Amino acid sequence: MKNIFLFSSCFFIYGCMATQNDMLLLQSQIDDLNTNLSTMQKNQADLILKIDNLNASLNASNENMKDLSLNIDRLSSKIDEYGAMTDKKINYIGQRVQKQQEDVEKTIMPSKLYSSAVAIYSSGKQSEALKLFSEYLTKYPNGENADNAYFYSAEILFSQKNYKEASIFYAKILEKYPNYAKTPNVRLKYSQCLLSFKDNDKKKEALKYLKSILKDFPSGSEAKIAKEILKKEEVVNKSNKNARKSSAN
Repeated sequence: MKNIFLFSSCFFIYGCMATQNDMLLLQSQIDDLNTNLSTMQKNQADLILKIDNLNASLNASNENMKDLSLNIDRLSSKIDEYGAMTDKKINYIGQRVQKQQEDVEKTIMPSKLYSSAVAIYSSGKQSEALKLFSEYLTKYPNGENADNAYFYSAEILFSQKNYKEASIFYAKILEKYPNYAKTPNVRLKYSQCLLSFKDNDKKKEALKYLKSILKDFPSGSEAKIAKEILKKEEVVNKSNKNARKSSAN
């Protein structure tokens, strides 16, 4: 009985000692846990601060990006404006150059073509000269030397006894250039072309122009030739009348 009591006492004492050690161990673990929790809370606070700083940085970056984007838009707008101004200037310069080229073509090219035609005409190559005069009149019908181009063309055709074509050019001069310097010669040659047609209406027109030479240019050499032609025509007319009377009798 005494032994049982002793054993129970020992077991109780041992049990109390074990419980106290466990409590100390548990308290130590709780302290460690609190320490870790404090550390975690501190780390969490640091992390939150870093996140806030990062968000602030991101917001600042976003603002900078907005400013950069705005600046880029402004720069792009200025580039577009500069490009539009440049295109406008280029178009203006292009138009000026084109106009200058047209002016050169209107002045130099016609004169060059006409001069070439006259030079070839003077060298005796009439057929080649006629082609160049025709080209001049086709390209520059109202050119500075159009009247002379018509005249030389008519003279070439007249010399070739192509009176029908020659009369067209002479008539063109009389129609478009009434104050042409060589009008007496034009009227005379035109009359001669008309007389070659053997047509009464054309003959009447020819006699009218021959008489106009005597009236308007009485002192010129053309007037002398016109007078001779008129005399011949009078002789022919008298001869024809006499012939008709003889045949009637």
